[in-house]
Amino acid sequence: MGFFRFLQSLRGRLITLTVVAEIVMISAILWNSQRLAEEHLIRQFELRRAEISSLLQAALAPAMVQRDYAAVSEILDSAQQLQGMTYLVMFDEDKQRVASSNIDSAGAIPAVDAGNEPIFRLQNLNVRIPIRLEQRSYGELQIGIDLRFLNEARQEILLQNFVLAILGILLSTFVLIAIALWLTRRLAALSAASNDLAAGRPFQPLHAPVNDDIGVVVNAFNGMAAALERRMLDLQRSESEQRALAEILATERGRLDALLAAMRLGLVFVAGDGRISYLNPAFLKLWGITPAHQLIDQPVSQLRQELQRQMPVAGSRQCFDGDGSLREYGLPDGRTITEHSVAVTSPTAVEGGRLWIFEDITSQRQIAERLVFMAERDSLTSLANRARFDAELDRLLTQAGRDPGLFGALIYFDIDEFKTINDTFGHRAGDHVLIRTADTVSKLVRTTELFARLGGDEFAIIAPNASLAGAQSLAERLLSAVAAMQFEFENRRLSLTISVGIALFPEHAGSAEELVSRADAAMYQAKRGGKNGWRLYRPDLDQSEAMLVHLGWNEKIQAALTTGRFLLHFQGIHSTGSSAISHYEALVRMRDPEHPDELVLPGRFIPAAERTGRIVDIDRWVMRAAIAKLAENPTLPALAINISARSFDDPTLARSISSLLAEFQVEPRRLIVELTETSALANMHDSEQFIRDIRALGCTVCLDDFGVGFSSFAYLKHLSADVLKIDGMFISNLPTSREDQVFVRAIVDVARGLGKKTVAEFVGDAETLRLLAEIGVDYVQGYYLSRPEADISVP
Repeated sequence: MGFFRFLQSLRGRLITLTVVAEIVMISAILWNSQRLAEEHLIRQFELRRAEISSLLQAALAPAMVQRDYAAVSEILDSAQQLQGMTYLVMFDEDKQRVASSNIDSAGAIPAVDAGNEPIFRLQNLNVRIPIRLEQRSYGELQIGIDLRFLNEARQEILLQNFVLAILGILLSTFVLIAIALWLTRRLAALSAASNDLAAGRPFQPLHAPVNDDIGVVVNAFNGMAAALERRMLDLQRSESEQRALAEILATERGRLDALLAAMRLGLVFVAGDGRISYLNPAFLKLWGITPAHQLIDQPVSQLRQELQRQMPVAGSRQCFDGDGSLREYGLPDGRTITEHSVAVTSPTAVEGGRLWIFEDITSQRQIAERLVFMAERDSLTSLANRARFDAELDRLLTQAGRDPGLFGALIYFDIDEFKTINDTFGHRAGDHVLIRTADTVSKLVRTTELFARLGGDEFAIIAPNASLAGAQSLAERLLSAVAAMQFEFENRRLSLTISVGIALFPEHAGSAEELVSRADAAMYQAKRGGKNGWRLYRPDLDQSEAMLVHLGWNEKIQAALTTGRFLLHFQGIHSTGSSAISHYEALVRMRDPEHPDELVLPGRFIPAAERTGRIVDIDRWVMRAAIAKLAENPTLPALAINISARSFDDPTLARSISSLLAEFQVEPRRLIVELTETSALANMHDSEQFIRDIRALGCTVCLDDFGVGFSSFAYLKHLSADVLKIDGMFISNLPTSREDQVFVRAIVDVARGLGKKTVAEFVGDAETLRLLAEIGVDYVQGYYLSRPEADISVP
């Protein structure tokens, strides 16, 4: 152990490294000296061999020229006496042995060495020397040379060098050890003093008599030791202060732990390296995790996996993955937990981790939902209240304004003689009637429908996508269900009846206010009809309201014509066989002045325009816009426009169409003029004249809504239309109605017999399209094939 400790000391390392360096250096010198000696021996040997070869060639060449083999043999015997020569054999120019020395004449001759082996590894060297005279070869001399003398000389030199190296290493090691001990004597004192200082023993300054490098180090060490003593005193005072601060921090930490433990929020501190540094009890209780110490210093991914097991598998999100935004998690037990985080920064604004905050908001959410429920529900019946009803109706009618295919019904009803019940039996009886009525009717209402109490004994049902037949059926069920209820007040058994009003949208109204007004008017029409019944809104029984509506639309139409709020949409009319677009129909729309991004469908303003005469102005606008569109799209085959019956009275209408075609340079055959069958039949004389004028221009005439009139087939011989558009009432239920199929076949057969084309509108599915193709209808139109668009995509 003492030796190893010595090797680890500065003296030991210095001496060891010096001795190792000396050994390496002397070994290198020894190796180089031996290499040089061997090279010198080899050069001396090569010189001697070259000298012997020259002498033998000079001696043997004259004898070989004269073929004096006896002289050759004598020369070989003489040469064999040379040092190191083991044998000689002479060959003539035919490779025949003619003389030899010191070798059996009949024995085998050693093989000539190729020269690949190092010379010091060989015991004998066998070489051949060519015998030449005046550039002519007279034979070869093979000699064997004993190399033992060469190896002996090499070994002797190696032994001398090794002995000298050992002596040099021993001598130099002794000298170096003495020098190292002398040089490091004061370093040993420094080391001992350092150990005493490190152990806390009293320090005595070291004496430095010589002002050399070591003396400088000793003086520096003395200064450092004095400074360390002062620092130790400072550290002792600082330790006392730190101990006092630690006690204060421990007290504050206890207070902070108590505060965090008392909080209802779940807290998780995640360090900058992604490991958990703190979990408060509220978090553990929130998620039902125990014990906490197993998660401290663990990666946050481990805690994430633990929480993920408590969440629904489908659609769940990963915890601890957010960037601080608020996130919510729904747990299988019905609780809702929120999560967000904030960065924990140091005074240098470097993020040192994040604080994750979790909160159970189940009760708050339930309270909020209850408040929303109370805000939208009637407190007595728990039905939707007036505010909820108005919001849903506005939303539905706004959607209907964007989607022309959306329709539905509003059903209004109140309890007949409800005031009598209240006045006679009291409000508690009235409340009981309202609750029973609400409960009974609720069982008849679908989940897609909204049942609301509007106030008093007035109720309403919003039925999206309800047809006239569906609304009537629901009204009948309401009447039956309410009539079947029995009440007993003050020992008197009573039955109730209701009056029901129905208004359809968009047929009866396009806004919520109008629709409510129409349904309310229909309900009072039912009351005037004897109560205990239902009525569909009839505009003819509500003339005052209708006039107000028409006057309002008259102003809107005038403003739309003036400010350019009318526009065209285009719906494709397809060939039945290939479904390729044959031509388009132009459909007029109006931009809502109050909502410029919304469109008003023609069903809302055309009836008012026809009553007020504004339809003629709309027809003129449609004609110009459609013909301009044809000019803008030269590849568009044809475009169909609708002309109202009021325009037939104008004898200049055909001339106006002709002028527009000429103005925009559009071929008349590309314009198709549609007029409804009912309007044509209403004024046969004007209709016939108008059709003749249009056809004379070269335009195509289409009779729209064909089949609605009472004598459609009979009037065909008077109305020379080119195309018959079969009314949608025969198409919408075609796959399931045998009567409609028979009627459509009859129209197609008659049209084909008269050389006219047929168009079927309201094609809504593939089965209807297949039946129409089978029947032989030429063209089809409907949402199944294409919807009205604001522009035309011409192939």
